[in-house]
Amino acid sequence: MKIFLISLLLITTSYANEKSICGDTDDRILSNEAEVGRASKREGKIGCTATMISKTCAVSAGHCLEAISKLSFNVPNTVDNTPQASKTADIYFLDKSFIKHEQNGEGDDWVVFKLQKNIVTGLFPGEAQGFYKTRLTETVKKGQLVRITGFGSDKSDPLRNFSQQTHNGIIKKVGGFLASKSRLGYNVDTMGGNSGSSIILESTNEIIGVHSHGSCGVWGDYNEGTLISKNKKFKAAIQECINSEK
Repeated sequence: MKIFLISLLLITTSYANEKSICGDTDDRILSNEAEVGRASKREGKIGCTATMISKTCAVSAGHCLEAISKLSFNVPNTVDNTPQASKTADIYFLDKSFIKHEQNGEGDDWVVFKLQKNIVTGLFPGEAQGFYKTRLTETVKKGQLVRITGFGSDKSDPLRNFSQQTHNGIIKKVGGFLASKSRLGYNVDTMGGNSGSSIILESTNEIIGVHSHGSCGVWGDYNEGTLISKNKKFKAAIQECINSEK
């Protein structure tokens, strides 16, 4: 069992950039947001996190691209440190006709992609699982409350390890001196597997960005991602993907 768990952590870390806990306790709790899926290779069970933003379109982190062959929704909780598979009716495969991405570090690490219909239900994921709206124009401010939900590792609890968990915190930094305008910092707990998790503004329940990098620790600091409204390419890719459905 220890060897198996170490293998899982090594695989996930390759997509994860060592996401981290802000402070001395992990405050994530189990969740069940239907719009949030676990991204993985076609035969895999772990990888990154992605979120539906329309009937067919989803967003995640750019460095997760090689892990995005399928999205699994309504994922059962882990059993004895073994990640569980979703039902076939909740699994969707990548539509290679639309993939736009960048992988240039904090503030510019994102991917927008499409998914095919489910082979059982004949429905697109956004039709069956729902989706979040994205905040494309209005900016955000320090101190606003945000939420991150995803399939991160959890070294303290076999049930929660790579199960869907959520946590909220506040925006600590938006852009900054010599930093990308679309660089976003927040004190929200995340771990490996949370890469690509949507950053949701609690006051409006809209996606404002995607999570990609971890810098938190017992000393504080913040984790980081890409802010949509300040990243022209990311915003354009989202608009193009959604408009292509019309």
